[in-house]
Amino acid sequence: MTTIGTLTRPAAHADHRIASRHRPIAFVLAFTGLMVIAVAAVVLWIAAGDVADTEALLRLNAIGFGLNTTGFAIIKLSIAVVLIGILIRLWLRVDSMKAALPALKAEGKTPAPRGDIVTLFGKATETDAVPEPLPIHRMAQTLWFPMLAIGAMAVVAGLITSWVWAGDTSSISAAAWTQGLQFLGEAFILSGIAFLLGSILASLREGGGAVQQSLGLSTQTLRMPTTAKVFVGLMMLGLMAGITQFALYGIVAAGVDNPAAWFAWLGPFREFSLAMILMGIVMALVTIGNVLNFQFNRIRNIITSGK
Repeated sequence: MTTIGTLTRPAAHADHRIASRHRPIAFVLAFTGLMVIAVAAVVLWIAAGDVADTEALLRLNAIGFGLNTTGFAIIKLSIAVVLIGILIRLWLRVDSMKAALPALKAEGKTPAPRGDIVTLFGKATETDAVPEPLPIHRMAQTLWFPMLAIGAMAVVAGLITSWVWAGDTSSISAAAWTQGLQFLGEAFILSGIAFLLGSILASLREGGGAVQQSLGLSTQTLRMPTTAKVFVGLMMLGLMAGITQFALYGIVAAGVDNPAAWFAWLGPFREFSLAMILMGIVMALVTIGNVLNFQFNRIRNIITSGK
């Protein structure tokens, strides 16, 4: 995990003008995912063209389900790649500000640390050192890669079982495992994206403090806002719901003779699990915007008043 963490921290002497390597990779992944979904759409349209052949319809539906979910997972992975690139660019900006701000900073007496303060963007703390990362920040920086990796493997496993399902459309077990595995993978990939956003928040906190400390100033750090707490809660609930739907599909629905009732109930439940994680991601983005506003305002004050 320490090695993985270094992927988002460029060397201090790195040139910020070099084009991002993550952007073209993300474009390729996103286009690939779109093409997979397009193929799935063609398969399902073919199935819809001959509803009289029930067996062929069921087979094509099974194949289309596996391809659709896999395509969405690939596009989500492209989002993760973009976020990794943003993390790297963030640290390049931190190094740039350390180099540029001393020449712009006005002369001013640095105030002594005062503990809790109130700012235009919420409650903050003022200390004489860079604040330690919060536990959720450590968790996010450690788990984003395992979450993405587990999610990708689960989606691929579900794609394989969808082929088994297509080969034997009467197999309740294959149908249940396909749905459970693929939506478990989707939940883990979205959680990995959420943890990457948490890593961005952690880097903003650490990098902002490092810039202020490099100028010999007290460090002002925004306290964890309500939107961030809601983000963590929704993401955790959504992930637990995604794991629960997988367990119910694999343990319960796969073992009953008539799983129609279970499938009808688990379908919206699995979608709701993803919706909670996505809502958490929205809260994370709102929090990032607020933190950026706070830090830009802090830089402006440093330039104009030197404090």
